[in-house]
Amino acid sequence: MKKMRECLISSVRVSLINQDRIVVLKEKDQERYLPIWIGLYEFEAITIVLHKIETARPLTHDLMKNLFGVLDARLLSVEITALESDTFYANLVIEQGGAQKRVDCRPSDALALVVRTGVPVFVAEEVLDKASVVPELEIHPEEEDTETPGENVGDLSLFEEFFDKLDDTDSDQSKPESTDDDPNLVP
Repeated sequence: MKKMRECLISSVRVSLINQDRIVVLKEKDQERYLPIWIGLYEFEAITIVLHKIETARPLTHDLMKNLFGVLDARLLSVEITALESDTFYANLVIEQGGAQKRVDCRPSDALALVVRTGVPVFVAEEVLDKASVVPELEIHPEEEDTETPGENVGDLSLFEEFFDKLDDTDSDQSKPESTDDDPNLVP
């Protein structure tokens, strides 16, 4: 079994350069971020929930969530298990009839279910090692002797360059009313 690390959805973004959609996961206990490129429809399925937009009829991921209940199954978690040739692989971890099952799926579909159910996301350590972004700490030599350990201010320039190419979904209809409801989500 692969070593897995729990992650949270940090943000959902649109690239200013090419309009790609990206979900950014943040490792729960560390400052390590994993950008995952997703399709337009999955992006909309995720942002509809994050922005609390009501739909007249269930969308595909709402249907999937409803099927779990009807089939007496429960989504336990989502696992992002591999990254091969720039493609992420994921599993839904489902409990049904006392047995745990894993179902192969695209990470974008899995994350659309995560925002609907609140289940945890786990990412394989090797995926994080291969594709995550870690902000670097900047140490000023003239301050080294006077600084108290743990008080360094992080130099996020490398990280900011990455996010300068991205943009939050800024249109009025897609702005969340409030992020106070979920401290794990950053607009």
